[in-house]
Amino acid sequence: MIAQCMRVALLNSNYVKISKHTKKGTEILSYILIKELKRYANRYHLDLTAYASGNSKLPVKIESISFQNAVNNKYLSLEQKKLLEIALIAKAFSQHDNFDLYHVNIGNGESTLPFAGFVKKPILITMHGDLGQSDKKYFSLYKNIPNVYFISISNYQRKPIPSLNYVKTIYHGIDIKNDFKFNSIGGEEIMWAGRAAPEKGLDIVLDISQKTAKQAKIFPIVKDEFLEWLNNALTKKRGLIKHQIKMEIIFNLNRFQLREHYQTSRLFLFPIKWEEPFGFVMAESLACGTPVVAYARGSAPEIVKDGITGFLVNSSPTDVRGDFIIKKTGVEGLCEAVEKIYAMSPEEYMNMRKACRTDAENRFSVDRMVKEYIELYYQITGQKMPQDSA
Repeated sequence: MIAQCMRVALLNSNYVKISKHTKKGTEILSYILIKELKRYANRYHLDLTAYASGNSKLPVKIESISFQNAVNNKYLSLEQKKLLEIALIAKAFSQHDNFDLYHVNIGNGESTLPFAGFVKKPILITMHGDLGQSDKKYFSLYKNIPNVYFISISNYQRKPIPSLNYVKTIYHGIDIKNDFKFNSIGGEEIMWAGRAAPEKGLDIVLDISQKTAKQAKIFPIVKDEFLEWLNNALTKKRGLIKHQIKMEIIFNLNRFQLREHYQTSRLFLFPIKWEEPFGFVMAESLACGTPVVAYARGSAPEIVKDGITGFLVNSSPTDVRGDFIIKKTGVEGLCEAVEKIYAMSPEEYMNMRKACRTDAENRFSVDRMVKEYIELYYQITGQKMPQDSA
């Protein structure tokens, strides 16, 4: 490692093992970012240390408080898991003399803020969740700490609390060259993937498949707390799944197992019921060339270009987020958007797929993302950034 490196501490959750096969969005970003920062470390003089569970698989030095991640330890109560999370954060900040910068990727950084006043080094927090009005009071307690900086992962994410010390919006990046390659042809099925939770809209996907009589393939990630909801949703549609149309359901695939399905789907349907702060699945689908049909909530209007890389639909007549091509709202609007894509000529559809890929290359590449973070590291520490000779 080259002398005079910038020493960066990367704070991650102790709840989940962070590796290539992580399925949780925040930790997916953590793994991608750490892997790519390591690839650029020599070029930009970075000395990297990750705070995470000891069983995480990362290409940098790991500091931990235990080998096993908290979720996999069945002997810990929820309260004990939270305490271990705080213990890892405390360990990181107690070693502040070893670092020039902290970069936090834990929720919205809430658990790190009480420590911030005791640390003089810059703390950069990437916010990963949605913010609500109830968060205002908590974040206001720490709004005057000068060494804390926030990164939003979409511009919409800032809306509930616009007064935070945001320094930039950085969209998540994916490895477009190697992991999510372009397929110009696509397929004939509707695709959906994500957490099997009510806010992700799986039940609406089942309705759309039935109403449009289109084949679908869905890939739920099962969470214990929503298992009853998932069972009820699938039970109600049992007749549809068995008899009316072809529907493929495969549980708990990781993002790399989804690649071929992105590449061979007609469209990705994303009828979210909450303010999604980013949505990896949309970027991954676009990279593979598959257009996205989504409710215009959260980050979706920033990620999907209406009529170019898919279609945006207002979720109800009383929640209008834009004047989109599809004028109907709710389920009717989604059905119209789906039918519109299926009705395209082969040339029109191929052009949309090419537009999806081009947009993903321009806005959602991992190289773009990591360089934006490195530039920020140097900006907020006041150090001179090494000249990029590559």
